[in-house]
Amino acid sequence: MWFQQLILSILVLSINGLVRHPEDIDVNSFSNEIELWTKLDYEGELFNDMIKSLKIPTELQNSDWRSFSANSDTKICTICRGILKTFFNLRRKGMSEEDIKDKIVKLCVLLNIQTERVCRGVVELNLPIVLYIIDSKPNLTANTVCGVVLESKSCPLSDPEFDWNIHVDNNSNAIITDNETQEQIKILQITDLHYDPLYEPYGNSICREPVCCRKGQNEPNMTSFAGFWGDYNSCDTPWHAITDALNHIKYTHQDIDFIYFTGDIIDHGVWETSKEGNVQSLVKIYEYIHDTFNDTIIYPIFGNHESNPLNQFAPKNITQDNLSTSWLYKLMADLWIAYGWLPEHTRSTILQGGYYTVVPKRGFRIIALNSNVCYSYNWWLWYNPQDPDNQLHWLATILSEAERNDEFVHVLSHIPSNSNSCFKTWKREYLRIVDRFSHIIKAEFNGHTHNDEIAIFYNSGMKAKNVAWNGGSITAYSKLNPNYKIYIVNCSNYEVADYQNWMYDLSSANKNIHVRPTWYKSYSFKTEYDLPDLSVKSLNNWLSTAAKNETLLNKYYKNFYKQAGPKLQESCDMNCKKQYLCRIIVHSKTELCDNILKN
Repeated sequence: MWFQQLILSILVLSINGLVRHPEDIDVNSFSNEIELWTKLDYEGELFNDMIKSLKIPTELQNSDWRSFSANSDTKICTICRGILKTFFNLRRKGMSEEDIKDKIVKLCVLLNIQTERVCRGVVELNLPIVLYIIDSKPNLTANTVCGVVLESKSCPLSDPEFDWNIHVDNNSNAIITDNETQEQIKILQITDLHYDPLYEPYGNSICREPVCCRKGQNEPNMTSFAGFWGDYNSCDTPWHAITDALNHIKYTHQDIDFIYFTGDIIDHGVWETSKEGNVQSLVKIYEYIHDTFNDTIIYPIFGNHESNPLNQFAPKNITQDNLSTSWLYKLMADLWIAYGWLPEHTRSTILQGGYYTVVPKRGFRIIALNSNVCYSYNWWLWYNPQDPDNQLHWLATILSEAERNDEFVHVLSHIPSNSNSCFKTWKREYLRIVDRFSHIIKAEFNGHTHNDEIAIFYNSGMKAKNVAWNGGSITAYSKLNPNYKIYIVNCSNYEVADYQNWMYDLSSANKNIHVRPTWYKSYSFKTEYDLPDLSVKSLNNWLSTAAKNETLLNKYYKNFYKQAGPKLQESCDMNCKKQYLCRIIVHSKTELCDNILKN
């Protein structure tokens, strides 16, 4: 005891000044302070000053770390490196899982990352995965991990293990001609339902947790109350709103040929999910979808929320029950095949890594990817960064087969390629594959962002080569209206000829709970933007025009947020709105946005 008191006295006497700015905090010093705190269980003056300086503002608690401004990015990088450096070292010296958990939860609260309840739940769910990876990779460093998670100027990734390539055969000169047909098909895209079994109409809609409007969150003197059909705040979707959406679609659009469901059934209650709870929600939703649409074929994919804990998609060789993702792959393969949506041959690749391919019509192939493995918050990237589950190699192989068979292709994936949160090496290699096979890939369909947006792919010569359509979301999370899309597709080459966006105004719907929401077609893309067609060339021209045309820019911005009043009331000038056009551009060079928008 006397020794601890002596050390504490020396520490207090040795502090010559207090830290004023996050950039002044050295990671090694921060790590040393954390280690002393864990050993002595005492919050010294320097430790407290560092914590105060690095503390996350409450308004940023639920923000994507990769979207932080330079100052906040410096903070989160220092937090990441300092904490991980400390506990990597302590774990390798034998510190127990329970002790690590308790200390990290306390740091999470002290740094205002989340509330104590959320911090504890998230740490308990994720720590077994993190410790398994630390124990399995003795050379893994905090700098590498934070580089993967953040990939920013403050936290660059320089580990050569994380820079890899996929072999892509560039020798083919195949030319695939359009089919001689005027036939069209209609494809429904629904995405991001985020069903919340705990949704409570008139519950608390503003809380200090990642998702609100849930049972158990009510507080005395509440001033914000959850809407009946959903809420513009950080709230997910009640069961009756999901069934209303699906039934509306069924009776309004009886000529749908296929349905693309691009993922995310599970809610945002990331601190209290369970395998059993996820299974219950997944089975309930897919059963209702099947019963609603009867014989219509559905092509589903995994969202990042489907796993438990969320975002975590383990390699196939990880078989421990508390770490493996095999339970999810098996469950979905069983359901999707039993419902008659997918043929039996898709089972092997679904079990391998959650991806598959089918040929619904001669000359037309669908490739369904599990792009969640590229998500920067998938901790298994630290363990196995190089082409997880062999998916990109498989993709290149399947596209080569499609090319030989004269097939046009649609690609489905949850996390879009223009997402800032897709691991840069995976994204780079994926874009190489798309560029190589852009002559047969006629459309991509994504979810995840909840926004009504598109992405245009550019090659190294800055030529527009491909387009991806984002389905938006059924959930209103957050400050959005629910929506779905109907695509009209030409069977001559399976390009999208046009699409209709359908939605309802959540504010209006919540004013009369005894009347179902009024769904309406908000626009068709071709008419809304006065386009001759939706070819990549026309879309590229539209993008350049929109950068100079205030009317077009305002339309895109309004539709991006699905005409939701609470979001559109926020301040955003023309320069701000142009950044939404930059999101459309998918290219390895960030300066491409400026080049295109200036031309």
